[in-house]
Amino acid sequence: KTHSENHTTATTTMPKAEKGTPKDIANRMKAKGLQKLKFYCQMCHKQCRDENGFKCHLTSDSHLRQMKIFRDNAPGIMDDFSAEFEKGYVETLRRRHGTQRMNANNVYQEVIQDKHHVHMNSTKWTTLTDFVQYLGKKGICVVEETERGWYVTYIERDPTLLARQEAQRRKAEADQREERLAAERREVLRMEAAKALDRAGGVVERKASEIGE
Repeated sequence: KTHSENHTTATTTMPKAEKGTPKDIANRMKAKGLQKLKFYCQMCHKQCRDENGFKCHLTSDSHLRQMKIFRDNAPGIMDDFSAEFEKGYVETLRRRHGTQRMNANNVYQEVIQDKHHVHMNSTKWTTLTDFVQYLGKKGICVVEETERGWYVTYIERDPTLLARQEAQRRKAEADQREERLAAERREVLRMEAAKALDRAGGVVERKASEIGE
């Protein structure tokens, strides 16, 4: 075989990356469209595969045009990104976990599975801790810092759902009250029946005594 044929054979028979290795994880992330966040440009909604690609993008005409737009209205654009990130995070927490207490970072990992999500480095929050504390101050979640990290519990405020929960609570209380009253009525009937039996027993005993005389 020629040298080129040998090279072709070697190329086509290279083993796949071992499962669980960094290369395997990177390959699977690329297949899903999930790549390193630091190589993503939020303004252009552009994901680059590596550092070189990202550097090239930063000098492109399209990126420079977007950055001019950002420079002219930085506060407004950052507020929009922040609002969109907040909405995505809270919706993920509410829809998937309801009012269950959850690890904040685990919820964040679910959020970033969507390759079109707004990246945190495009928002007004520097870290996830800053964002979680904001959710607590705003009254969106109950937040708690533990040895295992921050935990969040969504506070349900949907009027329709709250009304349904209130109706269920009232029905449960009414059922418990009815069961309590029914139990009390059964106890009264039992006591009356016992008294009736006692009275009947007394009459029978008196009649038997009269017959004996």
